[in-house]
Amino acid sequence: MGIFIRNIKHVFIEAAVLFIAVFFIFTGNSFATLSSSENYKLYTAMPDSGGASGSSSSYNSQNSIGAPLGTSVVTGTDYKIYAGLLSTMNSIPEVSISSHNDGDLIDDDTPTLTWEYVDKDEDAQVYYQIQISKDNFITTVADSGLVESNQSSFTAPILPTEESAISYRWRVRAHDGYDYSGWEIAASGFKLATGAMDAPVIWARVSPSGTDIPAKLWQGSATPYMYWEYPVTGAKIEGYSYAWGDIPDDTLDTQGVSYQTPDDILEDGVRVFNLMAANTAGGWSDMASFEIWIDRGVPVTGTYSPSDGAVISTDAPNISIGVSDDKSGVNPDDIDMTINKTDVGASYDKTAQRVVYIPSIPLSEGNNVVSFKVGDFVGNKTSSLVWSFIVDTKGPTGSIIINNQDAVTNSVFVDLTFSAADSTTEAASMSISNDGVFDTESWENFSAKKSNWQLQAISGTRKVYVKFKDTAGNESQILNDTIELIMIAPDTIITSGPSLLTKSTKALFTFKSTVNNCVFRWKFDDEEWSDWTKNTSVSKDGLQEGNHYFKVQAARDVNDNGKIDPDEIDPVPEERTWTIGDGVVDPDVPKKRPFRFWKEE
Repeated sequence: MGIFIRNIKHVFIEAAVLFIAVFFIFTGNSFATLSSSENYKLYTAMPDSGGASGSSSSYNSQNSIGAPLGTSVVTGTDYKIYAGLLSTMNSIPEVSISSHNDGDLIDDDTPTLTWEYVDKDEDAQVYYQIQISKDNFITTVADSGLVESNQSSFTAPILPTEESAISYRWRVRAHDGYDYSGWEIAASGFKLATGAMDAPVIWARVSPSGTDIPAKLWQGSATPYMYWEYPVTGAKIEGYSYAWGDIPDDTLDTQGVSYQTPDDILEDGVRVFNLMAANTAGGWSDMASFEIWIDRGVPVTGTYSPSDGAVISTDAPNISIGVSDDKSGVNPDDIDMTINKTDVGASYDKTAQRVVYIPSIPLSEGNNVVSFKVGDFVGNKTSSLVWSFIVDTKGPTGSIIINNQDAVTNSVFVDLTFSAADSTTEAASMSISNDGVFDTESWENFSAKKSNWQLQAISGTRKVYVKFKDTAGNESQILNDTIELIMIAPDTIITSGPSLLTKSTKALFTFKSTVNNCVFRWKFDDEEWSDWTKNTSVSKDGLQEGNHYFKVQAARDVNDNGKIDPDEIDPVPEERTWTIGDGVVDPDVPKKRPFRFWKEE
């Protein structure tokens, strides 16, 4: 007989009906056919009044599977009862959390959650359900739903991650085919952080209690105190790895948040402190860097002008000093320069890397002393550079004397005597001229005497000019002295020779002198001078076609010393040119012979 129980509002009425229904099942005069199913079990008990009755104080809306096929259901506010009767009791399964319940930080956003399943009836797990929440199950971020499986692990879908680490709890319940275990909660759960960590924030000071060191600005501390913090609250940091000028390795150097740089590792220049943080999940942050620019060296001074001990001829020279600084740079507002202990306003040419000063007031004649110091933008300053130079703007004075002031000379060769003085320096060189033009004359070292200076070979009043130059390059006025030259040397005359154009390869020349008892020497083309001879003619055979010339020079031993002295020779040899061959000749214009004054002894 089937049993039908209606839903009664009041519990005590429902209980009475249940008792009656059960009573009829077990004690009634007519025994009904019992419904049973392997998909459910009912708790049974024997009431005091005798007889078997079925009841379930454990069933509720969470652990009811559903009615077996072909049976009807009695439901109430707190229970469900299925029609039918089984005499076997069901033990509810038990589960326990076996992973992700220690509150540790992980960076796997799809964790695999595991549990252990136990059933006293040795019923296998048929279903399970997992829920994951970050607000104590007010809401869920993941719910597996009812999963038909005997596995005791579940890989979560991708969970939301933040570096600050979200705390997650999870819970599980299992079903043995008849009943649920009820929720088992991982109370400590786990913390989930993103794999990509933020970089630490770094600062620097000259010492733990000193002034701050700005990044990427030149300064003078080479032992900076580095300190930092990790900017994300909640992330559990295991420690830090750091390195100067290199990428930190994966070994933790400290769990603290500071580092005092030793005094022997950083050189001047751009230096970079690199830092990485590691969390308890084994993740590493991005690398943070702090760039420090160290400059402890003074600027470098180079060449300067005028050089030390130099003598210059201007009283407003361009005074310059090479200065460079490859770190913070030369500070143009930190230049100290004095000339003769007076401050001057020098400027810095950054392109030329030189400190420059041009005096606005002329410097004094004589020695001038320069003192110089310069600093960089950090405040490093050079020691004093001191040097001097001489200003000489006035030329020397002097004189010239020919042949000890003799009035007359018969020789074109004379002796010269010089004197020169300079108020600041000294006469360094001189230049001598017979015409006073100084166009082709060269400078030679100053000397008080010069022997055998050759006058212009023209009888009459002859002048010799001189000018002096001092060490600074200042020139004196042009000075001169005079002497009367009475020539005693003969003059030479060619009396015959070949035509200007001829085919003959032989040439015959005759010549004479303007005075008696002369000797002659000659030369053809580039030959050497012949010896002195009294011959008044000469010939030459086998000449080649082309242009030729002939020179002849007369001399007389005036002083009868048995030799020809330089002043006894015609100073201007006689010369003739001609051409052998065919063609037209453009003859040279005859040279104007100098006027000669002859005087017999």
